[in-house]
Amino acid sequence: MTAYPSPSVSETIRPNTRNPSRFDGEAAVMRTATDRGRGMRAGWAHWGLAAWLALGGVAAAHPLDPLDAAEIGAAVAALRRAGAADDATRFVAVDLAEPPKPAVLAGQAPPRRAHVVLRRGTGMAEAEVDLATGRIDGPRSIADAQSGVLLEEWETAAKLTMAHPEWQAAMRKRGYTAFGTLFCAPLTVGWFDTAEERGRRLLRVPCYETGGARTTVHGRPIEGLFAIVDLGAGAVVRVVDTGVVPVRAGPDRADEASFPDLRAPMRPVLQSAPLGGNAVIAGHQLSWDHWRFHLRLDRRFGPVVSLARWAEDGRDRMVLYQGHASEMFVPYMDASEAWYFRSYMDIGEYGFGALSSELQAGTDCPAHANFLDATLPGDDGKPLVLPRALCVFERNTGAPAWRHAEIVDQTYEGRPEVELVVRSIPTVGNYDYVMDWVFTARGEIRIDVGATGMDAVRGVAAQSMADPGAAAEVTTGTLVAPGAVGIWHDHYISFRLDLDVDGQANSFLRERLAPRAAEAGTPRRSLWAPERIPMPREGAVEPGHGPETWRVVNPGTTTSLGHNPGYEVILGHGATSLLDRRDFPQRRAAFTGAPLWVTGYDAAERHAAGPWPNQAQGGDGLPRFVAQGRSIDNADLVVWATMGFHHLTRPEDWPVLPTKWHRIELKPYGFFTRNPAMTLRREFRQ
Repeated sequence: MTAYPSPSVSETIRPNTRNPSRFDGEAAVMRTATDRGRGMRAGWAHWGLAAWLALGGVAAAHPLDPLDAAEIGAAVAALRRAGAADDATRFVAVDLAEPPKPAVLAGQAPPRRAHVVLRRGTGMAEAEVDLATGRIDGPRSIADAQSGVLLEEWETAAKLTMAHPEWQAAMRKRGYTAFGTLFCAPLTVGWFDTAEERGRRLLRVPCYETGGARTTVHGRPIEGLFAIVDLGAGAVVRVVDTGVVPVRAGPDRADEASFPDLRAPMRPVLQSAPLGGNAVIAGHQLSWDHWRFHLRLDRRFGPVVSLARWAEDGRDRMVLYQGHASEMFVPYMDASEAWYFRSYMDIGEYGFGALSSELQAGTDCPAHANFLDATLPGDDGKPLVLPRALCVFERNTGAPAWRHAEIVDQTYEGRPEVELVVRSIPTVGNYDYVMDWVFTARGEIRIDVGATGMDAVRGVAAQSMADPGAAAEVTTGTLVAPGAVGIWHDHYISFRLDLDVDGQANSFLRERLAPRAAEAGTPRRSLWAPERIPMPREGAVEPGHGPETWRVVNPGTTTSLGHNPGYEVILGHGATSLLDRRDFPQRRAAFTGAPLWVTGYDAAERHAAGPWPNQAQGGDGLPRFVAQGRSIDNADLVVWATMGFHHLTRPEDWPVLPTKWHRIELKPYGFFTRNPAMTLRREFRQ
């Protein structure tokens, strides 16, 4: 076993001087195609060299580093040599098989292994590949499950739809004689226990009139017409036409030329680091202020933050062993034939990492940010480089980290607030999600999610609410533009947070603020105080009517003040589902029924709605996990926080939604013996 370096307070880590915008240690990849919108395919010329590198030609990686291009190539090559994969095989996943948690915490570097999920037709299997020896464990069949949608399946479903005679006839009925200005968007179908769904891998395919639109392609739906495509059979099952609805005028564009009432340009307000930044990136390890953590981009989950620890007084204090988005559920509130099935699992069905947008300096991230590429496997198993998929930057919030002005002697003391942000922006169809992991000098970790992009709209005849019949067309949404109703919907994101506060043996402390009568002898009549609600075993945390605090504490350790160090979990947006628990979409997304779940640690339990939510019947994921009844008292536990928000659409959301921010906070509570930001200096000293 080889120990891997763990950055400490006194250690100097040099960034990649060859290309500071790239992760160190990534193999060079030759991209033969950059058109990500047509399948995101990238070729790689030196397959033999890649396999040799992965079998021992490269330096040892951190045990949580993602697979690089050479390792992806070596894993696929091993499966091909063994006859487990061929040109018809598609690769749902070629990911790092994470080493056991105890080995990682012990600083060991076990042999690197790849976890591979293969698809051939509608059949799935999984295997593990030892990257040092090429030995394969598996493949093992995965029964009664559907993987998320592969990129090439989008293209296939769209082509089958547009080539179908019945669909073409329906389009001619709408006045179309050519289809060159159309865009078809295959959608997952959910599960509603119909005969049509059983034994099939399906997509529903509505289409849109783009009219040459450059900025948006979702603004002008061909309402009431869609095809149901069986991907296994490679055929259209049927075409659904509920009647002609006029396509709204357009196109909708968000470029400056489309707005004659543009404001006068504002003088630039910039963030900059004139003396250089304070974040240090060494491979996939980052250090900033007292924070040390590991970062990688997962094809499914998006950013994965691991080993987040606070380095102080010569030791690293663990806070978060690993955190990432686990699943996202977006149900729409329209039960019509063309809309009832729209209840998406955006992470399990599509993938936040695979759909990461290329980030733009000056808008998506500050110009001084470090932009990081990521390497993921394509559907064909070949390595694919996503340019500028992540950015890392510091920002001065313009607010004080702390301050106090003393009126008595006219003194003042304060420090500015500076944060470190890790950002990615997956674009999932019409929505863009700004995913931020934020680290503060106050010892806090924050997850901020900004929703932007476009509302999903239903085409209607009404041009104004004053039109006859308009009221009947807005029973499930808001008229956001002439001929377009933004359908009401929800967003729920489950974050898997494996908190290890000063070690793995933690407990979950749940306290409700309860009113109480004041003692006799005082003019006060009432007070409140926290009352502990016992939760010795895993389960869903369903708060009552009173406010609550939730903390993960280490009962085996005390600070000099006598407190058990802990971190509080604060949900800035914790809406839970209003759907009937017996409803088909809600069965698949049962995690949305509670704002917080706590489970015993199990490395295999990573998916809040189960590993394969596409066309799943429900019951998997968190409900199954907590049914085991494991102890979470002085144990290794995992918190699953549901960031939930209801979206009542409004005209101001159109044509592009202003970014709506939502938050989860991990805040120290007894972890320190004073405000950790007190040691911030007033000014930089060289």
